[in-house]
Amino acid sequence: MDRRFSHQLIRDIWHRQGLRGGLGWAALVPLSLGFSFFVRSRNFLYDRQLLPIERPALRVISVGNLTVGGTGKTPTVLWLAQALQQRGYRVGILTRGYKGENGSLTLVGTNGCPRATPAAVGDEAVMLARTFQGVVIAGRDRVAAARFARTHFALDVVIVDDGFQHRRLARDLNLLLISGTQGTGNGWLLPAGPLREPPTAIKRADAVIITKSEGARRGAWPGLQNGIPLFYATLQGTALVTPLQQQWRELPLPSLMGKRVLVLSGIADPTPLYRTVREWEADIAEVMEFPDHHVYTQADWQAILLASQKLDLVVTTEKDLVKLERFPFAAGKLVALRARMEIEDGETLLALVERHLR
Repeated sequence: MDRRFSHQLIRDIWHRQGLRGGLGWAALVPLSLGFSFFVRSRNFLYDRQLLPIERPALRVISVGNLTVGGTGKTPTVLWLAQALQQRGYRVGILTRGYKGENGSLTLVGTNGCPRATPAAVGDEAVMLARTFQGVVIAGRDRVAAARFARTHFALDVVIVDDGFQHRRLARDLNLLLISGTQGTGNGWLLPAGPLREPPTAIKRADAVIITKSEGARRGAWPGLQNGIPLFYATLQGTALVTPLQQQWRELPLPSLMGKRVLVLSGIADPTPLYRTVREWEADIAEVMEFPDHHVYTQADWQAILLASQKLDLVVTTEKDLVKLERFPFAAGKLVALRARMEIEDGETLLALVERHLR
């Protein structure tokens, strides 16, 4: 199914747009009710400690969300890991290794040097290992991953990417991300809506970060009436990177100015990518969108080469670059936007984090 068509179908169903959307939503409601019962029952058992919660011998921070789709979890994890590292903490990142073939415990990389492939542990894990000057571990069993981090690397803190629903691992701090554009969606759980658990789960958060906050309504958000600290964040481009002899070379963003480009993405929400490319006055001559976490094939590479034949650059994301760098491109033609999460009043958030860690 074409990516744009499938996304439009999902939007129609979740917003009950037209006959197709209304009928589709009605058909999915029984499944959502069943999923809601499962999620609420599971949370009930954890809240009353009827399901085991395990605490490793180190501090744990979870960064997660309530909805499917891109809320900026991975850039937030990277921002927090780097900030704590600069403050003297021995920090590691734990990730599930989503879409990776190897579900077992895997050391993805250390000190900016990946030791695993996107096929084995997923694109986000390898991107983190390429970017973070520390330890990145993938594995579906986050408790085992946390123990491994403590035993083999003597870490003080691990940050769990997408850990809000992984309740078996005790955590010292829960950071919850909410998209400023999507919010909590239509209020329904999957598949009739985008929620992974009910909005009442916000009460488990120690702080909430509204991402994609440019233009977002400032003020009361559902579930935040209990005085949970609230922060706002935006994703900002900082540089371009291009593969060169198995390393990534950084280039300034003004390198985009005046260039005719193909924008290529396989992420949930490529809007920030388009915005940054336009802000730096590049001419977007072609666009190619693939599904989130897409695994690029030889045929995809040939199609990209053909579409970009008369263009100056192919501009993509770092998450896509870890999968595309194995293909031969002309030197300097394939570049990725390096983006950083910018959090308003970030020092206050870090002070809150450190209080919980102590």
